[in-house]
Amino acid sequence: MKKIQILKKCAFLFCVIVILMIVVSIMLKYEVEGEKELPYHISKIFVISTVEGTPTDDGENIWNINIKQANDLYFYIEKNETTEETIKQITIENFSLTKAPQKGEVTIYRPTGELENLYTYSEQNYLNESITYTGATIDDLKTLEIANTGGVIGYRVALNNLGNFISNDSTEITYNGTLLQNIGVNIEEIKLELSFDILIETNENVTYKGTLSVALPGEDLIQNGASNFEIKDFDNVIFKRI
Repeated sequence: MKKIQILKKCAFLFCVIVILMIVVSIMLKYEVEGEKELPYHISKIFVISTVEGTPTDDGENIWNINIKQANDLYFYIEKNETTEETIKQITIENFSLTKAPQKGEVTIYRPTGELENLYTYSEQNYLNESITYTGATIDDLKTLEIANTGGVIGYRVALNNLGNFISNDSTEITYNGTLLQNIGVNIEEIKLELSFDILIETNENVTYKGTLSVALPGEDLIQNGASNFEIKDFDNVIFKRI
């Protein structure tokens, strides 16, 4: 009788251990791989790197231009064909400089204007804040809205106060990446790496969170005056429910 009881206890403990091992295995796999099938995913990030300048009338020089470098990031959010969920909101937060530039002051801006002048009125620095896009009928970057079945969101990473270009040459100035050469700034001095979290919340009140990282600006900015490139590889980005 005692042997039977001992065998039953051993069998019970064995079953408990097996179940625990399976649960731990599933949890570890989820930590490594995250969600297998998201209702919405990032299909690409389109980056536009430019150089801008703000003229100042100092009463002494023909040109006195404060130079800044801008990187506009556009995130294309696509719907999984099998889902019936819609987007409630998408939040970008926890901006962190994993590699700081040697020159300039990093500022994060949200779009505030129309498409041709999206960041004309942007002033608040969102580096230590969050930017939230609300699900709506159509995309509207100015009002921070995204179509609730997928669309485009974005923000700007700017390097302000890179220096002043001062000249008394009456030749018209071209506002592009070549201005950096005029103030003695090279591409290596303005390279930065930025990480941030993206939280996708659906109408089912389920939120998926992933951490992304981007390297800015485009390598050919100075050579070509401007740079456009796409990021499509998100194999290392893991989204989890929170």
